[in-house]
Amino acid sequence: MNGRLKIIVSMLIWGSVGIFARFSNLSGLGVAFFRVSLGALLLFLTFGTGKRAWLREVGKSLKEKTKPLIALGVALALNWVFLFTAFNYTTIAKAVLVYYLAPVIATIISWRFLGERLTPKRWALIGLAFLGLLLIMSGEELNFNDRDFLGVIFALTAAFFYALIPNLGRFLRDVEGSVLTFLQLAIASLVLAPFMVVSGIGDPVWWAIIILVVIHTALALFLYMDGLKDVEVNEVAILSYLDPLSAVVYAFLIFGEVPELRTVIGGALILLASMLDVWARGS
Repeated sequence: MNGRLKIIVSMLIWGSVGIFARFSNLSGLGVAFFRVSLGALLLFLTFGTGKRAWLREVGKSLKEKTKPLIALGVALALNWVFLFTAFNYTTIAKAVLVYYLAPVIATIISWRFLGERLTPKRWALIGLAFLGLLLIMSGEELNFNDRDFLGVIFALTAAFFYALIPNLGRFLRDVEGSVLTFLQLAIASLVLAPFMVVSGIGDPVWWAIIILVVIHTALALFLYMDGLKDVEVNEVAILSYLDPLSAVVYAFLIFGEVPELRTVIGGALILLASMLDVWARGS
C-alpha cells in the first residue's frame, strides 16, 4: 500500500467515527474517555513494553515539555468530548461540516497569538467559511433547548479545541511521534477520568468501542502517520477532505440522514474556504 492510499484509507476510516460513536451507546464523554484511555494503553503495550529507551524518552519529554503537553492533552480531550456529543444531538453531516471550521479557526489563533501574517485573500476565505456556518445555522431556532442548535454549538466548540492542537504542536516538534501521541492520549485520559467517575459508564456496546479504539485510533493513526512519510503535506491536507465527505455518505447509508440544502451549501462553503486556504499556503 503506497503512501497516498494509506492516507485515503485513514480518512475513509475516520469518516465513519460518528457512526460507531452512536453505536457505542455512550455519551460524548464516554466515547472520548474510552478512545483516549484504551488508545493510550494500546500504544504503551506496542511501544513501551520492555523498551526502556522509549520509556526514558516519555519521561524526558514530559519533564521538559510539561506545560504544552498538558495543554495539548486537555485540548484533545475537550475536542473529542464536544465532537462526540454533537453526534448525539444533531445530524452527522451538520456536526462534521461545522467541525471543519477548525483549520480556519486555527489560522485566526495563529494570527492572534503567534504573529502569523494574514493576507486580504486569507481574510476573505475566513469570511467565506463563517458565511457557510451562518448558512447552516440560518434555519435553526436559536434556543438552547433545541437539540439541533445545541449540536451545532457543540461541534463549533469541538472545532475550537481542535484548532488549538496544531498551534500547540508547534512547541512540540522535537518530540518523537509515538511518544507525543501516547502522552497526548494519556494526559487526555487523566483529564477525563474524574468526570467518568462522577457520571458513570452506563451500558456501553463493547464491539463498537473496540472498533473505535483498534480501527479508528490505532490502525487509522498508524496508516496516516506512515503515509505522511511518502506524501507531501499539501496533498495530505487536500486528501483530508475525504473525511467529512465520506461521513455524510455513511450517515445517509446507515441512518438515512439526508442533509438539508442549506447544510450542503453552507458545508460546501466551509470546505471550499478551507481547501483554498490550504492551496494558498502551499503556493
